[in-house]
Amino acid sequence: MPATALHHFQEDIERARAIVAHAEPLPRTNDAERLLRDDLLRSAWMFAVGALDAYYCDAYTDIVAATASSKSRQPGIKLPEWVYDIKFPLRAILEEYANPNWRWRMAARKMMERETVIKFSAIQSLFIRFFRKGHRFFGDLLDSWISRPDAKIRRFGVSRVTYLAMNDQDKHKAREKANDQLEDRFRAIFQRRHDCIHNCDRPRVSPQSLDQRGTVLKVIQDVEYLVHRSDEHINVEFRQFLVDVECSAATIAQAGY
Repeated sequence: MPATALHHFQEDIERARAIVAHAEPLPRTNDAERLLRDDLLRSAWMFAVGALDAYYCDAYTDIVAATASSKSRQPGIKLPEWVYDIKFPLRAILEEYANPNWRWRMAARKMMERETVIKFSAIQSLFIRFFRKGHRFFGDLLDSWISRPDAKIRRFGVSRVTYLAMNDQDKHKAREKANDQLEDRFRAIFQRRHDCIHNCDRPRVSPQSLDQRGTVLKVIQDVEYLVHRSDEHINVEFRQFLVDVECSAATIAQAGY
């Protein structure tokens, strides 16, 4: 997988952190000053979710384009029938490019430019067919994700230490609850971003308060955790997809370029 999607995500998430750092020391001696500081923290929240949205769209663009370019390089590979149902904009395919394989990247990017994927169900629907059964977003991955040293209770509802000490049956139950916890956590993050964009964070009469730097930093940390774990998994699963459709080692090495 090309590193562009993750690289752009990391740049954008650092922009979100920079906004938080700028907001933190601002004065809060009156309502106007407090509102301005809150609005900067809202901006950081929106940047973080926007970075997540862009990452998943770009990552999907990359694997669709890499699949098409792999077929161009190695016509004999056996793609599943559903791949042929992916609809590319014809204009983007017919344009002239210095590198012929760029036509697939440009077509895939054009296909996704108006999409938004800030729902777990939307993310799952994009990638599910490229992943093996038992290796799908997000529930299938929770054992390894909860077991990481940087796992947080707010994401999974259970600590790493507690989870690792459980027997297999209790771990299974914990993962079921963790799946709901993770989705609830990000549903709330996505909803607050929606409120900020569509009604200036005023779902009722007054703007919701957002004066705690730590609240926004935790959102940024959770978004970063989800994207980095997803990127690792997409890399593994897409390589396996190319192996399964009988791409040669040379084709796999060039995928997406």
